Amino acid sequence: MSKFATKSFAASSMFAAAALMLGTTAAMAGGHCQGSACYKLVVTPPAYAQVSEQVLVRPAQRIARHIPAEYGTVSETVTVRPAQTFARHIPAVYGTTAETVLVSPARKVWQVSVDAHGHKVGCWVTVPAQYATRHRQVVIREAQVVHETIPAVHAERHRRVLVRPASVAHDVIPAAYETRHRHVMVHPGSKAWAPARAY
Repeated sequence: MSKFATKSFAASSMFAAAALMLGTTAAMAGGHCQGSACYKLVVTPPAYAQVSEQVLVRPAQRIARHIPAEYGTVSETVTVRPAQTFARHIPAVYGTTAETVLVSPARKVWQVSVDAHGHKVGCWVTVPAQYATRHRQVVIREAQVVHETIPAVHAERHRRVLVRPASVAHDVIPAAYETRHRHVMVHPGSKAWAPARAY
């Protein structure tokens, strides 16, 4: 009920009470009404009016909304096989060489021969030095150790990573109101005694 309706209701109630007391006093006078002492019962019907008011249709709500986690893909280089170093033995290389060597040195020998007349002739004869070819094995290249390195083998790998973790968001739905109209009693009506000369 509006403020105006409340005030009107209070005022009409006071008026009805006063009129009732007046009517009671007149009735207590008793007897027959003559002249100004006569009263008439006056009935006032109730009065109604239409009022508008805001009514809560739906209260405010807070709704939890689940936001799933978000994932992505990243690329990275991984080592499939690390670099390796190993020692390789290279054997020595040999060859054959020929060289002339002295077998016997030059020398003089006494040599006796018979000439044409049958006479023995002796003389010193020089025998030249004697040489021979000898073959022998020689090292052409010494044995050695060579270190060789096999490079590492790499590959590209894709993997799934978490970009944003799951979370909960709260959405607020405001309250909903609507205007409703209804009839209210503005004045309850009354019954009162009034002097008869006023009618």
